[in-house]
Amino acid sequence: MRRISKSMGGSMFIGELSKGCQLCMRGGKLVLFVTGLCTNPIGCSWYCPISFERKGRDVIYANERLVRSDKDIINEAALSGAEGTGITGGEPLLVLDRTIHYIELLKDNFGEAHHIHLYTGKRRINKKSIEKLARVGLDEIRFHISTEKESEVLASVDDSLSVGVEIPAIPGNLEPLKRLIKSFEKHRVDFLNINELEFTETNADELKKRGYRLKRNTVAAVEGSESTAKKLLEWAVDNTELNIHYCPLSLKDEVQLKNRLLRRAKNIAKPYEQITREGLLLKGVITFEDAGRVNQLYSIFRKYKVSGELIYFNPKKLRVETSVRIAK
Repeated sequence: MRRISKSMGGSMFIGELSKGCQLCMRGGKLVLFVTGLCTNPIGCSWYCPISFERKGRDVIYANERLVRSDKDIINEAALSGAEGTGITGGEPLLVLDRTIHYIELLKDNFGEAHHIHLYTGKRRINKKSIEKLARVGLDEIRFHISTEKESEVLASVDDSLSVGVEIPAIPGNLEPLKRLIKSFEKHRVDFLNINELEFTETNADELKKRGYRLKRNTVAAVEGSESTAKKLLEWAVDNTELNIHYCPLSLKDEVQLKNRLLRRAKNIAKPYEQITREGLLLKGVITFEDAGRVNQLYSIFRKYKVSGELIYFNPKKLRVETSVRIAK
């Protein structure tokens, strides 16, 4: 008997979670933003959450790090302890050769077990392009689909790929969303992710025009989106066999991001830095106006036999970094 199960961060699901979602939840995915360019489909442009720094710009980011070379991607994946990568944009298929190169790069450096999923909003896809992606190692493809007609793109997918669909829970759109979900059943779909709609700097005006408001006690969630998602899940228990996952903003911010920061912090923390519960690094900093005073501080360190590994002099910022306890 199908039922709704609860997971971490307020997420809920029916059936099984996709491999990509499982890795994301434990902070195990590198987020590789391959371009901010997009075909800008009318269906989703009004709620697109991409920031001004990325939207419409052909830039590349690995997590929050601007990418200038392949080495930046490999270093960030290693420092983050990434078990996989989520390729996103913009529209990754607009830069197909670049996307293929990055898949090969990640698989070559981290092995076939490094799980890679890709997001796309393209309404028409060249089947040969999908075959190329599958051939170089793409494991999972996720389609952003807004209308029942757009679901026809699912017929283009290579059989070797895990296939997912991502849709936002738009308040007041319950019946159209039900019909949209039913349209996925005509094709091979391994899972459906329903995302909580969010306010961002780039979509806030459009959301407000449509009468949407901020949910109480949140910084970005749209009021009514979560209740719409819950109603869809309740309906789906008896009306579809799809694996469905509701992904709230609380999961992304309080679980996924925190776990990814914790992984990275464990790999980069210096001996004197303390890792907080949120994955941030806490340290003591002593600043100087005169570089000559630094030697006086070091004489104090020697007097109290402070280990050298607990002291770092930053000449650019003219400061000494150490533990909070020692600084105090």
